[in-house]
Amino acid sequence: MGFKDLVEKLDDILGDHDKGKSLALEELKRLEERLVEKQEKYRDRLTSGAPGETPAQTEVRLRVVEAQLAKLRELMEEDRLS
Repeated sequence: MGFKDLVEKLDDILGDHDKGKSLALEELKRLEERLVEKQEKYRDRLTSGAPGETPAQTEVRLRVVEAQLAKLRELMEEDRLS
């Protein structure tokens, strides 16, 4: 799943959550795994450099993924408590 796909997927999940729909824990866990993989990938890129992408671009992608991961984990915790 690419960067844009992950952003869109989490946006869809947040939209469903805002509409009061229940969240599928398995789907959330799969998304969490993908976000963790992307986080590791972007951290590696920052240390080793990536052809075709500036460090600033990689840093932005990393920050977006980290923010998404934090929000996803917040939703998962919220779901567990309810």
